[in-house]
Amino acid sequence: MSDTAQTIEPSLLLARKRRRGLLLVGLVVLLGVAAASAWWYLVARWQATTGDAYVNADMAQVSALTAGTVKAVAVHAGQQVRQGDLLVELDDSDARIALAQAEAELAKAVRGARGLSGTAQAALAGVQQRRSDVDTARAGLAAAETALAKARSELARQTALAKQGFLSPEALTTLRAAVQAAEANRAAAASAVEASQAGTGQAQAQAQAATAQVQAGPLTAQPDVELAAAGVRQAVLALARTRILAPVDGVAGPRSVQLGERVAAGTPVLSLVPLGGVWVDANFKETELAGLRVGQPVRLTADAWGSAVTFEGKLGGITPATGSALSLLPAQNATGNWIKVVQRVPVRIWLDPAPLAAHPLQVGLSMNVTVDLRDQSGPRLGLLQQAAQAQRTTVYDDAAREAESLVQRIVAANAPQAR
Repeated sequence: MSDTAQTIEPSLLLARKRRRGLLLVGLVVLLGVAAASAWWYLVARWQATTGDAYVNADMAQVSALTAGTVKAVAVHAGQQVRQGDLLVELDDSDARIALAQAEAELAKAVRGARGLSGTAQAALAGVQQRRSDVDTARAGLAAAETALAKARSELARQTALAKQGFLSPEALTTLRAAVQAAEANRAAAASAVEASQAGTGQAQAQAQAATAQVQAGPLTAQPDVELAAAGVRQAVLALARTRILAPVDGVAGPRSVQLGERVAAGTPVLSLVPLGGVWVDANFKETELAGLRVGQPVRLTADAWGSAVTFEGKLGGITPATGSALSLLPAQNATGNWIKVVQRVPVRIWLDPAPLAAHPLQVGLSMNVTVDLRDQSGPRLGLLQQAAQAQRTTVYDDAAREAESLVQRIVAANAPQAR
């Protein structure tokens, strides 16, 4: 009996240990399931994550705006530039000669317009003088007619006296000569009136021809001056475009021109990547889109910076098609052995620019994206309405202002009275 009891006792001990181990394992599994359930209920169900996300940006492809030979290259690949910095300079000799010619043409046009304006004013003054001459001639005609009437009246009166013997024939002959002289004066005065009227007509025709070449308004409104001023503006812009400037802040990419190379207008020079305005395109499964809303906060990490560096952002919208539909060779599913594949839709994420200053993100870097789904108040994801911020460059405005200032200086120098 004692031997049997000794044999059973270790078996009981082993069974008890086994039960305890199973209970411990079951407890651990139960706790793990409970923890996983709690984590899913409290955290995971309010998150949408993906590692299929990449950094993108609007890369500016800078091109030459005019033809020329590369004289200087001011930047290299990877160099950070500011808006307005010189990138490439072209030989400007031809542009400077063209500008000098345009300035001379404008000065000539202004002086020509001044001459035409003076001619027109002189012609109008000539018309007024002719009209005054007509009035003077008409006054002379009236005086000649009055003198002729007086001479005829005196001749008639003296003729009656001569018939009665009160006047000598010699005196009567003198009166007749006076009447003839008055008639000659009246005829001359009438001819003068006709000549003055004819001269007035000619002066009016000349004035109309002169004023037809002069447009009402300042000298800058004259057609020849406007055409020459447009030539100056074009020449100034052509000269300014020999200096290719950075339209935005960014980092220079590989340049495609070299010193001494002849480039044509529109030739790409280099590309600029504005690293301060990058965004992330995260490819979410189509089954995850139902919980995504515009404006939901997003936390991101980059493989390049590690998990210790986090970036913040907000959902902006989606692109109009899935990644497979936008690919170079879209999938053709009209086959008998079709298998459904969950598609991924690119979702745009606007990044907070503050962390980018300390930790810049290069275009193409991989990102890990976690979207907080708790806020469901925003609209469902739709097409992008607008960019995160409006973009505009002012590097081309200075040339236009300089051209206008130069035109005004040339006009003022050649038309002092127009000041």
